[in-house]
Amino acid sequence: MNDPNQQGAEVHKYQAEMQKLLDILVHSLYTEREIFLRELISNASDALSKVQFEALTQEGLLQDDQPLTVQLAFDDKANTLEVIDNGCGMTHQELIDNLGTIASSGTLKFLREAKTQEKSVENLIGQFGVGFYSVFMVADRVELTTRSWKSEGESWQWASDGSGTYTLTPMQMPERGTRIKLFLKEDAKEFCSEYRMESIVKRYSNYVPFPIQLKDRTLNQVKALWTQPRSNVEEKEYEEFYKHVTHEPDGPLHTLHFSIDAPIQFHALLFFPKSVSNEILYARDSRGIALYAQKVMIQPDNKNLLPSYLRFVRGVVDSEDLPLNVSRESVQQNALIERIKKSLTTRVLKELQSMTESQTETYMTLWKAYGSMLKEGAAQDFGNREKLLDLLRFNSSICDDAEPTVSLKDYVSRMREGQKEIYFVVGSSREALLFHPNLEYFRKQGIEVLFLLDQIDEFVMGDLNEYDKKPFKSISQADIEGMEDVREKPEQELSTEEKNDLLSFFKNQLGERVEEVVESKRLLGSPCSLVDPRDGMSAQMERMMRMMNQEFAGQKRKLELNLGHPVIQNLSSLLQQQKSHPFLTEAVEQLYQNALLVEGLMENPVEMLPRINRLLADASAFQLRNLESSSSVS
Repeated sequence: MNDPNQQGAEVHKYQAEMQKLLDILVHSLYTEREIFLRELISNASDALSKVQFEALTQEGLLQDDQPLTVQLAFDDKANTLEVIDNGCGMTHQELIDNLGTIASSGTLKFLREAKTQEKSVENLIGQFGVGFYSVFMVADRVELTTRSWKSEGESWQWASDGSGTYTLTPMQMPERGTRIKLFLKEDAKEFCSEYRMESIVKRYSNYVPFPIQLKDRTLNQVKALWTQPRSNVEEKEYEEFYKHVTHEPDGPLHTLHFSIDAPIQFHALLFFPKSVSNEILYARDSRGIALYAQKVMIQPDNKNLLPSYLRFVRGVVDSEDLPLNVSRESVQQNALIERIKKSLTTRVLKELQSMTESQTETYMTLWKAYGSMLKEGAAQDFGNREKLLDLLRFNSSICDDAEPTVSLKDYVSRMREGQKEIYFVVGSSREALLFHPNLEYFRKQGIEVLFLLDQIDEFVMGDLNEYDKKPFKSISQADIEGMEDVREKPEQELSTEEKNDLLSFFKNQLGERVEEVVESKRLLGSPCSLVDPRDGMSAQMERMMRMMNQEFAGQKRKLELNLGHPVIQNLSSLLQQQKSHPFLTEAVEQLYQNALLVEGLMENPVEMLPRINRLLADASAFQLRNLESSSSVS
């Protein structure tokens, strides 16, 4: 409890409803109790910055030859912790103004005065004056002893247990600055530990611009790499910093270091990792950027500085212009944050584009790791869509291997004269797509087709529509504009009546399972294939929907027949001779299921086996009869 019987002690009551506000600050404002040390160090840093400024403009500075430092100390037996600085200190009135009133900040007052006097001064942390009160999360009692920077300054001790009053007592303190002593609660003994204090400093205050010392050892790094000119930073320093912030054993794939002065000032040091975990890959937002203000960490994983599709980016952003909420853990959602996000996003996309031109191999490594995220961006970020489209990479029908090396710009540059659409096909692997029946026409014509092999590709294409004013078109869609008939004529073409009979037989047999059965212009070496309706769902999308909902009914597709294929011609001949022959029914069912299998729409391929075995039995019996017939004739 506060002791009002000390000689010369003054007992003061907090302003109205102070106790209620203290309760909110202690129990609701901060989510981590360790924050109290960050706040005290930030306040000490402010005090040092102020005295550093006053030394340039004022005379009579007490102990003006002393190095500016923040000292930490603890006594695990007495369960006390101290934060000491030799900064500007406070006068009797400043103690009342700054610590007797909630949400009143000496820092804010100092800034206003500096602006009034047209002095140049750095923007300081602590704009709301509530950080100090976080000490009551861990302390039963706090004693703050201080002496102002002026030579004639007096010394006072402020003391409180947060119960509604505080005392001010004259003290004898020869040195300039402030000493804060916390009498820790029983459940806060963990903070009386060298390791614990050092870990908090390194996490939150590692780049405070003054040495933070514990037992004559400097805990913080002091030099904030992101505020340095890039020419002054060695690659080894970048690598070590990356390992420090990511806890990764290896260095980054790529480093991006820059500063922006307008329209809002900030420094950024960003890294593209060599790989990311599934946790990041499938996350919904970006949390890889630590937000700093004046080199003090405000949020370790800010989710508002980059769009979700750039969630693989790690690093720090430090802005002196950023206003804060009463809690440094919660940055205001305002126009400044959005402007930083817009500027940061533009700069990252520009860097990625530069990599595609000057660091091709590095970009390909990045693409293989994060390509699916950039595709998300192309589908979601309309404002940056053109930039993102230029970053996309695909495999295609003219590639020698399965590497995704084709850009949309490359594809357009190779389009045939008169070609109006960018063709693509979706599948699970290059090997499977190379044998896709619907690709036969395009390979014959030498028309390049993009191979979309990622699960996300189907969703992306549904949102993209076009590139360079050229629409995207799936080769599995029914309406392919300008498709010529390049099939070789069979020895004996079917008559119009035979065609109609055959198409009708297939349609009657398959019934409502297909939308229509038509003659194909795209098939060259396959007897049949399924094609998607004009505005319907692709086979790839239908497979995904079925994975999410087994009762999903799907949609009807057109079945295209290659009327020049030997299998189809033989079926036509058999149909003309005996329309009720059982082999016709078996063959139609098998051909349809073959087409389903190619598209990945065959729910239970095992059910094909009995029919295949029957067809093999019939075929083998037919061959045996032919052999016996040939033998008897000879």
